[in-house]
Amino acid sequence: MQQMERGHVLTCSVGECSYNANEVCHAPNINVGATHPTCDTFTLGNVNQAPLGMPDVSICSVTNCRFNKNNDCMAPGITVAHHGTHADCLTFRVGE
Repeated sequence: MQQMERGHVLTCSVGECSYNANEVCHAPNINVGATHPTCDTFTLGNVNQAPLGMPDVSICSVTNCRFNKNNDCMAPGITVAHHGTHADCLTFRVGE
């Protein structure tokens, strides 16, 4: 079975996240929340993560997003930014 391409994090403007360095996400992969497109990987704690390149969305649980196919993000790339007091996937679009 061929693995589907997953969305990549193109930019992240949530500078206080421990994985953020100059608007580049250095998490190994990210998870996006269930009923709301929250970046569940956001953390304020200390992480010792060397830059690995552009991370993938390892799982997206927002089933009403048009880019979600069986919990895989099929967007060509995503942007993460502030939404109130948390980080969200701004690429989220309601599916048809």
